[in-house]
Amino acid sequence: MASKAPFVDAMRSQPEQLAFAREQLVRDLDAATLASWKPGDTVGVVAMGASSHSGHALVTVLAAAGIRAVNLVASDLLLAARGYQPADHYIIVSESGRSPEPIEAARSLTVGRRIGISNFPAAQISEVLDVALGFGGFADSGVYTVGYTATLMAYALLLDRVGVVPAAEDVAHIPALVADALARYDAVAARVGALVAGATSIDVVGRGVSFSTASELALMIREGLRMQSSSFETYQYLHGPMESAVATTVVVLFGDERELTVPEPLLAAGVSVILVTAASEADIPSAGHPNLTIVPVSAALSGFVRPIVETVFAQLVLAHGIEHKPFPIEQFVYDGLGTKVDEVAAS
Repeated sequence: MASKAPFVDAMRSQPEQLAFAREQLVRDLDAATLASWKPGDTVGVVAMGASSHSGHALVTVLAAAGIRAVNLVASDLLLAARGYQPADHYIIVSESGRSPEPIEAARSLTVGRRIGISNFPAAQISEVLDVALGFGGFADSGVYTVGYTATLMAYALLLDRVGVVPAAEDVAHIPALVADALARYDAVAARVGALVAGATSIDVVGRGVSFSTASELALMIREGLRMQSSSFETYQYLHGPMESAVATTVVVLFGDERELTVPEPLLAAGVSVILVTAASEADIPSAGHPNLTIVPVSAALSGFVRPIVETVFAQLVLAHGIEHKPFPIEQFVYDGLGTKVDEVAAS
């Protein structure tokens, strides 16, 4: 098991680590015997925490390809009746390979249909997998950075290999795109990090593959900055949750459609809004407002690559936000909560 890396070090190591992880994933895919995914089959992602957030992107990409998919919270499956099978194929995700809920849930899932994605596939998760896809065991941060972006990359490679969603050209360039994002977004993330650190609460909103990013940023803010934050699907946000936004709230929006008009009423109420979008400023009604920060992303980014790039921006926001706090990201208040089973020494 690799030791934990400081958040900023792990974040900035992503170009090299993702290139390494890609090699390991391709090697494992080459060696794997994968059950065919037939028309009408359902794919289930089984995970907890950050890994569950990555599942939103997988479900979105599969749904757009006409393939049924569900993002399953592993602990919910522990309440299911004996023999319950909500999917035909399962992707079990645990960065550490030691998350107890996915491991226990997978014990009851269809043998021969359990694909695991992990940085440490030889850990206890190996007991419940039929196919293991690994990242190579690099050092990740306690608030996951490269493990999360590597998971999104693994989805793209897996869907390409089973022949349901061909990998877009930019999947091969993920390490370079991440390196570019780390440089491109650092300055704006410093400004946004200061805004976030000074807020009383943060709402993070997105739709489709960007709901993965919204959910992950909200978790990172709670986990790393110890601040009140919540994530919402864009249209759900308009159905009530938006009512609590006040002048000391920061709202971060990811998207190119309904997200472009959401800032208007918020800005009128004095709320600071960050809009991460591929839309042009001409299409954003509130462009130019002093409380609106627009963070441009390329419209050419494909399904899994876009949330990877968005997540790099989110990580940079956290890295700069912690500069305004009297504690390090690496120092957790609550530990020993049973979210990992004990490490087993390699034989």
